[in-house]
Amino acid sequence: MVLQYIPCAHNDNKGEQITRNFLMSSLAQSDGKLLGNYHLPHRNSTRECDLVLFNNRGVWILEVKNWRGSIVIDRRNWQRDDGLIQHSPLISVEIKAKILASVLENAGFNNISVMGFVVLAQPSATLQNNDNLTLREPHADKIFHLEDRLIRAVTGRNYLYKETNKQLSASLIQQIVSTLLPRAIDPEQERIGDSYRILYDLGPGPDEVFHAYQAAHLYIPGWYARAKRYYAPGASSTGELTNAVSRFQRDMQALVRLGKHPNIVQVYDYQHDRDSNDIHWLLLEWIKGISLQDRLETGPDIPFQEQVSILCGLLDALDYCHSNKILHRNITPACIYLANDGTVKLGDFDFARVPDLPLTITFADQPFPIKANRYMAPELRTNAQEADGRSDLYALGAIWYDMLVRPEPGEKIDFARLEEVKLPSDARDLLVRLLAPDANGRPRNAKAVKRWLEQV
Repeated sequence: MVLQYIPCAHNDNKGEQITRNFLMSSLAQSDGKLLGNYHLPHRNSTRECDLVLFNNRGVWILEVKNWRGSIVIDRRNWQRDDGLIQHSPLISVEIKAKILASVLENAGFNNISVMGFVVLAQPSATLQNNDNLTLREPHADKIFHLEDRLIRAVTGRNYLYKETNKQLSASLIQQIVSTLLPRAIDPEQERIGDSYRILYDLGPGPDEVFHAYQAAHLYIPGWYARAKRYYAPGASSTGELTNAVSRFQRDMQALVRLGKHPNIVQVYDYQHDRDSNDIHWLLLEWIKGISLQDRLETGPDIPFQEQVSILCGLLDALDYCHSNKILHRNITPACIYLANDGTVKLGDFDFARVPDLPLTITFADQPFPIKANRYMAPELRTNAQEADGRSDLYALGAIWYDMLVRPEPGEKIDFARLEEVKLPSDARDLLVRLLAPDANGRPRNAKAVKRWLEQV
């Protein structure tokens, strides 16, 4: 067997093509498989892997950057010489490696090395460390140009996750790849309306109120969307079904209007399923980046100024939501996206309250269905219909608490732990007010919080 290339999606850029050709040439006579643009399932979304190499040593996830010139790096951000700043791709690829390792273990493939590298496709790209010694990137040895050093890394033993990781036979590689690859689908049948086709099944959402997919536009190359399929509430008559559909459409129209904001995940479209009267599709912006939850679970500590930047982006989103009389009501780190271009985006409005409709879009005839968590304001647990924008501000405070304290999942907020973190006294006072049990003790709106935060 020789190295075999398997394209999983046809949206590879120039840097990925250069890197693929280099690997196919350098490793031509070695047993293995190379996946291009593989979308790794994770929760209700995916993590796009530029290239995934399987060989006898293990599994190698390659994050490709087609950048030129000088690049200043640290453990948080990379900055090009043209001023563009992106979150560190090393953080992103290490998250993907941990997710894939977990997926393999759950599928019964144990003791397999999974490593993530960053590859610079352009020979003119040069790295420069940040002058701040405390921010130095500790894993800079996992950044490669297209040269022999990369080939030695993926064929040798120096970069194995553990020295005891087993070697992979050709048959075992085939088993793993067959397990990971999405099932074959007929794109002519798996369509959403007349413009999109389904590429990948992302799995069900919370409480299975929707099912998510990655979709590609049929006529615009490289245009992708996150497609969420909803079922209209059960109806025993045509009149009830008509009312349910009408209510769903009004909710969707509100969210479509809301999507025109840089800090809110954009809604592209909503439409009926072409083969069913009680299924509807919501098409959302496809974001390249990571969620705040991934950043908290696997990334380094978030410095105070980066915390402020994330909070200010969320406050702009909330101010826009509340001015349109829309309450999110389910803000968690999982619905906050840190895009590769540095933008903070708020998404997942599945339990939002929209104008003139005191009900949720996914449970139109049932009480507020979300299980209690540390992000949920007390009033949402007792009288959700009377809650206002201050409930979302409470969630914002809980998000800030997470960035400071890094609590375990399910752990309750403990104000005593705030004494353990370094935080300006004014910022501490603001955070305590955001987390006030009584809504009247919190700031009155997002604008007021942002003014206060900018003064800290």
